[in-house]
Amino acid sequence: MKLKQFARRLAALAAAILVAGLLAFFDSPAATAAAGGNAASLAAANIGKSAGTCADNPTYNSLGGSQYEHSCSGGYSGGPEYWCADFAMWVWENSGFYTGGLDAAAASFQTYGFNNGTQHTSTTYNPQPGDAVEYGSIYDSSIHHVGIVTAANSDGSITTANGDWDGTTGTGSMAGFAVSSHVASITISAGQKAVGDEPSSVDPGDGYYIVGYTTPVASGTGNNPPPVPGGNPYSPSTICGSGYGVIDSHSLGNAVIFLLYNSSTGRNCVTTLAGNPTGAAAMSSTLAVQGGPSTSDSGNYTYYAGPVTEPAPNSCVQWGGSYAGSSWTSSWSHCGGGSGAPGPVGSNIYTPVQVCGSGYGVIDSHDLGSATTYLLYNGATGRNCVTTLAHSPSGTAAMSANLTVQGGSPAGDSGNYTYYAGPVTAYATNSCVQWGGSYAGSSWTSSWSHCGTGSPTPSPATGNPYTAGQVCGSGYSVIDTHSLGDATVYLLYNTSTGTNCTTTLAANPSGAVAMNATLAVQGGPSAGNPGNFTYYAGPVREYAPSRCVEWGGSYGSTSWTSGWSHCG
Repeated sequence: MKLKQFARRLAALAAAILVAGLLAFFDSPAATAAAGGNAASLAAANIGKSAGTCADNPTYNSLGGSQYEHSCSGGYSGGPEYWCADFAMWVWENSGFYTGGLDAAAASFQTYGFNNGTQHTSTTYNPQPGDAVEYGSIYDSSIHHVGIVTAANSDGSITTANGDWDGTTGTGSMAGFAVSSHVASITISAGQKAVGDEPSSVDPGDGYYIVGYTTPVASGTGNNPPPVPGGNPYSPSTICGSGYGVIDSHSLGNAVIFLLYNSSTGRNCVTTLAGNPTGAAAMSSTLAVQGGPSTSDSGNYTYYAGPVTEPAPNSCVQWGGSYAGSSWTSSWSHCGGGSGAPGPVGSNIYTPVQVCGSGYGVIDSHDLGSATTYLLYNGATGRNCVTTLAHSPSGTAAMSANLTVQGGSPAGDSGNYTYYAGPVTAYATNSCVQWGGSYAGSSWTSSWSHCGTGSPTPSPATGNPYTAGQVCGSGYSVIDTHSLGDATVYLLYNTSTGTNCTTTLAANPSGAVAMNATLAVQGGPSAGNPGNFTYYAGPVREYAPSRCVEWGGSYGSTSWTSGWSHCG
């Protein structure tokens, strides 16, 4: 990703110790994994392409899609995000591999490897085409980048494809880097491809070293406990109990801290497991709920510290632990419901869910610099909620939260507050909303978005009396869209029947125009509805509960078809 590192000047000796610990711990046993040849070919086919149609140099990916996973739309404000992991996940997903547990964080690939028994940390491992390679930095303990191995060359070197590479630094934003980067091919010499090496061809300025390689699997589960550490008879799920699944982990070298979650009870659990226990050692596990309780367990233990548990179904948590003098604590993260929005920053004791209330989950956010505006949705009531939270409140400041339902009257809350403005709520089950807020002179308002399904769909066509839901019928919800300029193609899904539906709606119909809606099921049937229509083409429906679909449409001379996506 080639990002500047922050607050990261650890001594080189400490970094070497960290690398040595990683090599000694969790050298995964052999595991059944699918061959990665197709993934290697797909990754290589996208060399030179940008984040997608949102980029400074707009491109479509090699399958015809407008982005890689959420490279153009996954940022905290619904815009471009750091997309190296998006690219790697897209490659695996579209090559038929299991991608459960993966997200836009490069570290999720390491966790995936532990969860599915295919994380390679031995210095003697020979990476294979299709493997993911994860990079850390000698200046801190985070994983910063992930690429895909595209070739194992005859001279012992490997070639890799790297999304989100060579972006413009110093833009001050995630989006600024993402829209200026591309997929780059990098060859790593035979003498620098081992775990722990710092390849001179990768990013010597930021001290990137190889943390490990992960082989994709054909099937698995993101909640499988990682392999039992060598010599430790316990697993994280055994310690925390039935119903808990691993959602994150952090290596301490000779031990690993695990964060688990029980979706049926809403409880988190933290435990620290020794790698090769030979006797009692000082260790601990800690867990804090933002704006709520905290708990810890420390002592001299042989196998593990913990479990420590807290209910946190809609709150951010801070988790960590220690082992024999090495310790680590996370930032506020895993903020209930799997939301990708950041937790409140700094010293604010409140979370967006605490402000809006039980049942709401964050679906979008926008950074105002010293505050963040959040959009939440309650699926049970169909209500949206907006609140603006100060990052590090030290006294009252002018702030606001605003929400408007398309076709309705605007609502807002403004004043001089210490912690937050709002909540502002409105009923909007099938309508677009415009939301935003301000803090100390900085303000922002969204476009019309989140049109009743939690997805960032465009506003309804202004002169068309029909909606996509009306065309496809009861039970269908919009899950994706693509603008054709004077029309929009909609993809909908009916969860009760497992059927997808595609329709193309004219924006301002004034007479019959050539248009079409198309839908194909991977390995199955395909259909379309071409003709001269005034309001819409379609609906085109196909049964696809566990398969990828390719969808699209046309209006006049403009046409578009997606890549294989929305895989069941």
